[in-house]
Amino acid sequence: MNTFKKIGLTALGTTLVAGSAFAGEITASGDAGYTYSSEEIGKSTDDGYGFNHDITFSGSGELDNGFTVSTTMILTETSALSSSNVALTMGGMGTITIGNGLGNVGGAFDDVTPRAYEENHDGMKTTTAIDSMGVLTDGNAVMYSSPSFDLAGGSVSFMLGYTPEAGDSATGEGAVSAQSATYGSGTAAGINISYGGLTAGAFGEEVDNDRGDGPRQDDAMSATWYANYSFGPVSVGYQTGGLDRGLVGAGEAITSAKVLSTAYGNFEFEKMSVAFNVNENLSLSWGELEETYDNQSLNGTDVEMSSTSIQFAYTMGSMSIKGYQTDTDNPGWDSNAESDEVTELAVNFAF
Repeated sequence: MNTFKKIGLTALGTTLVAGSAFAGEITASGDAGYTYSSEEIGKSTDDGYGFNHDITFSGSGELDNGFTVSTTMILTETSALSSSNVALTMGGMGTITIGNGLGNVGGAFDDVTPRAYEENHDGMKTTTAIDSMGVLTDGNAVMYSSPSFDLAGGSVSFMLGYTPEAGDSATGEGAVSAQSATYGSGTAAGINISYGGLTAGAFGEEVDNDRGDGPRQDDAMSATWYANYSFGPVSVGYQTGGLDRGLVGAGEAITSAKVLSTAYGNFEFEKMSVAFNVNENLSLSWGELEETYDNQSLNGTDVEMSSTSIQFAYTMGSMSIKGYQTDTDNPGWDSNAESDEVTELAVNFAF
């Protein structure tokens, strides 16, 4: 019996070696830490301690023609899958990626102004327009990323995305995209240009209406452009854009909270920020975000939600201490809502 086992294992090992198409490896990395957060709404204050950890599993291998295949999977502290994807890099012809939790093309443009720690919306406790660029073409989409091209002393790169059924859900092996009763196919495109200390770019997404003459009569869209400039230890940035989910009907009242995915009208935003590297370990930043809900159907009913975020980050090898204080007026684009102030301190360890 033992002899037969040895023969079987030897044959299996030989088959695996002979059938290997390319050499690859799987690696794991991650980070973990503690957080303290305090939220003050009017005269009410809530506090809490938390923890976080992200574990990233990565695999890659090279084909005989020089192309490389890579895959990434990220697990969070709730054991939930944050992101997973498979990417094929075709040498100098760019990369094709399919997966979920990537943000797709829009994820590279949702808030790209300089900051020391988090984006403004992280401390706003509401979904913002600037953080929703390209969200309808995030799931079950294919994304192409070009290599960087030299242009008059600078560099240019672009990204393209397409989904047959717009939405934010992933499509597993052998499955078809979930049928949407609201939207049809969607396309997205983005471009980045760098020259010296200047980096600028633009993004646009359009999603077909899939309801004909129903309540949702128009195509959905989101778009933005930005410009960042770095000189010495200082970086400044500006970004503007907006989105329209295609809803046609009576606008929302100024005294009610708005939800991006269901509100009639459109949303516009404008962001400015400054970041300063005090030294190689310490950085500070200030950012101001203004988002306006445009009713479109009635005059005098627009509502502006604004937030200011002051942040810092200090690193010591694999350890970092970061924090922010973000103040928001008219949260949820609700003129009756009390101001919201969120303070967070985080200690993190990379491994």
